[in-house]
Amino acid sequence: MNLTNTIKEAKQSLGIRTSEIIAKGLNLNKWNDKTLTGCCPMHTEKTGSFTWHKKGNYFKCFGCGKTMDIIEYYTNYRNMNFIEAAKELFRETGTNYEFEKPKEKKEYKFPVAEIQIDRNKVDAYMLTRGISKETLDKRGVKQDSQGNIVFEFRDEHGQLLLVKYRPSRKLSDSKKEIKTWCQKGKDTTLLLFGMDKIDISKPLLITEGECDALVCIEAGYSNTVSIPLGAGNHGWIEENWDWLEQFEKIIIWADNDGPGDKMRSEVVPRLGEYRTSLVRSIYKDANVQLFKEGKESILKSIETSEGIPIKDVIDLADAPDFDINKAEKIKSGFNGLDMFISGFVLGTVNVITGVSSSGKSTIINQMCVAEPMEQGYKTFIYSGELPLGQLRSWIEFPLAGPQNINTYDNGNTQPKSYGISREVKEKMKTWYRGNIFLYSNEDDSRASTILNKMKEMVMRYGIKNIVLDNLMTIELGGNENENLRKQKEFVLALKKFAKQYLVVIHLIAHPRKSDVTKRLTKMDVSGSGDITNLADYVIAVHRVLPEEKEPILGRNGSIERDGCPFDSMLDLFKNRPLGHQDKVIGLQFDMKSKRTYGLTDDLNKVYGWNKSGIDGVTETYSEDCPF
Repeated sequence: MNLTNTIKEAKQSLGIRTSEIIAKGLNLNKWNDKTLTGCCPMHTEKTGSFTWHKKGNYFKCFGCGKTMDIIEYYTNYRNMNFIEAAKELFRETGTNYEFEKPKEKKEYKFPVAEIQIDRNKVDAYMLTRGISKETLDKRGVKQDSQGNIVFEFRDEHGQLLLVKYRPSRKLSDSKKEIKTWCQKGKDTTLLLFGMDKIDISKPLLITEGECDALVCIEAGYSNTVSIPLGAGNHGWIEENWDWLEQFEKIIIWADNDGPGDKMRSEVVPRLGEYRTSLVRSIYKDANVQLFKEGKESILKSIETSEGIPIKDVIDLADAPDFDINKAEKIKSGFNGLDMFISGFVLGTVNVITGVSSSGKSTIINQMCVAEPMEQGYKTFIYSGELPLGQLRSWIEFPLAGPQNINTYDNGNTQPKSYGISREVKEKMKTWYRGNIFLYSNEDDSRASTILNKMKEMVMRYGIKNIVLDNLMTIELGGNENENLRKQKEFVLALKKFAKQYLVVIHLIAHPRKSDVTKRLTKMDVSGSGDITNLADYVIAVHRVLPEEKEPILGRNGSIERDGCPFDSMLDLFKNRPLGHQDKVIGLQFDMKSKRTYGLTDDLNKVYGWNKSGIDGVTETYSEDCPF
């Protein structure tokens, strides 16, 4: 049973009795039970303008413009959280509904609610920002023993999971000043401030900061929350996804600055363009607008928030600026390659090819998984051939680096083996947990399923880097005669996906013939030529054969041409964003760490998990495995 619809139906069922409950509970001045009007409890007035709106089942004040329905009454004036308010509404209407129980957090270090002696300092400061004592009471804002403002973050069940502080004074522009902090020694969960008071059946307003949220509540829009840790941190989407999914409409009021612009551009696609609208303001934030224009201006801005423009139609003048030098990119980690591509631009598809045992897997694990992780980008991987455990092992070896891998000499009867200690593996797991995700359904490799899972991962976890290994293992549907057309449709879908969600997609495609050992061209990619035509980058991996390393001798035995000094080659066949193509990058291979590196790359590069360094050995692999 859908809770949002159940709430709406219960409000409708309660009907006019709502006006009686609110009028009696607030002891409305000059209440007239015939005309259903009285003096507004939210501002001072002599003539009653607080009027019951029968069709919408709420009160509206025609003096200050504020509204109040039964849930707002319970949460703001009876001090209930939303779940308690919904239960009370259901009790009044005889509605049956089974609520989910709060999730247990057995190992969680719960913060402690501040014991407030007085709030004089906070009240005085907040009043200078146009926020009244009554609004602070509605959201449980407190003052600690040092006079700092205390914001307590509770989930929809009212469970306290985060306590945040800030000084009760104007903050300086100095970067050295600590502007906000969380309760010391306690865990933090990225909740939305005020979400325990929110009616999920009404549009949700999300602001950048707690004070901006309080301003909107002060103006009369109670269904307002704020994000926990600033415009650049979007972990709150992942943490509160199930709760956010319930809203039919979400309004974003981000600050009118660079971080606010980035918040709007990144948050809207993840929350869903179909239900998201934006508040456009000439002022920096809601608090400044309150000072300049007043409360009615705040409500008007919320009510006139702009939906996302009509899909597929845009005025050329409104097209965004694009500067390849400023475009966000994920570096490959190979200086020789990045010199030509400058990194993989977000919103692109990269096709990687190479014959069997050419070193594709090694380079993909390093360039497309380890390097994005080091740069702060989350990765989603579909691997149609490697078992998940083996894939994890192959990723962990280059992450560990040669300095954290020991060599075992097994004598003349067995090849050398290499290993990583359990301690190192646990430290790496702690570092990459929540940042690298593997598709694990071996029974469903349909293209539609994978695309849907990609969308879910992008929207829920903020994935920016996707690896699909490989095209031949993805079920595209149709018969053999339709195969080329289906390949084209799939790559077109990947292109559309990459642009829509601003991600980099690495698609691994085998060459046409599995038995070739020659150096490939882009025409050797298996399947439709549209694969390479549509791709933004096309890269081939070639493992240098022993005979290619040998010098070429003339008839008289002199060396006419030196042999290839590298272990493998990257052929950059296509580079749409920058145009530099048909370039060759020579690489060396370190068997011990399964790392590939160029002449100017650091074989011993230290990844983020191991800035101090650890040595040890446990898990092993043999020297004769394909790299």
